Amino acid sequence: MKYVATALLASALFAVPAQAQSFQGLYAGVEGGFDNYEVKVEDIDLYDVVGIDATGTLDGLSGNGAMGGLFAGYHLGGRNTFVAVEGFAQLSDASVEISATDGVDTIGLAVKAKESFGVAARLGMKVNPSTGVYARIGWLSTNFEATLNDGIETYKDSESEDAIQYGLGLETMVAEKVSLRAEYVISSYGDQGIDGLSIDNNNFKAGLAYRF
Repeated sequence: MKYVATALLASALFAVPAQAQSFQGLYAGVEGGFDNYEVKVEDIDLYDVVGIDATGTLDGLSGNGAMGGLFAGYHLGGRNTFVAVEGFAQLSDASVEISATDGVDTIGLAVKAKESFGVAARLGMKVNPSTGVYARIGWLSTNFEATLNDGIETYKDSESEDAIQYGLGLETMVAEKVSLRAEYVISSYGDQGIDGLSIDNNNFKAGLAYRF
């Protein structure tokens, strides 16, 4: 990723004003990056979860993996500011595994992030005629697959969860109709109906876009 960031900065410094008119219009592109899902439990009421009259706390549980996706949208550029609205689809292989044993039997649980779909808006400011920094806010729905193995049988289930997405990004034109961008985005899935539970995804990604 450091090479992508270096290329973006170099392009921003040496971008020419003639490219400014291309920083708008209909666009589509591809992206890839790194997912880091974090699960935190703080004073959760275990009676609501497993029927035990007690509370529990857990921190530091995370699942990492690569992600890739497609996006398309429309970009309006003014003299010094711009706004874009886009839709996107992503696929991740981030997963987290938990196991417990009583010395005889072992139970294992694995939760894996799968496909995501969403929409987002990007609101930004140009730092030169062909480069801009922006804030990103949006909504997405992610499909999670859970696999439980009790040592005898394996059970699988999947469920989609919604999240609010927000972050920061940089985009710069590298050719008349081609731009590079890099983003750091947080997706917050909330407590999923269980007080004290929080699920977040920290995502760094780089993308290549073409304007029509």
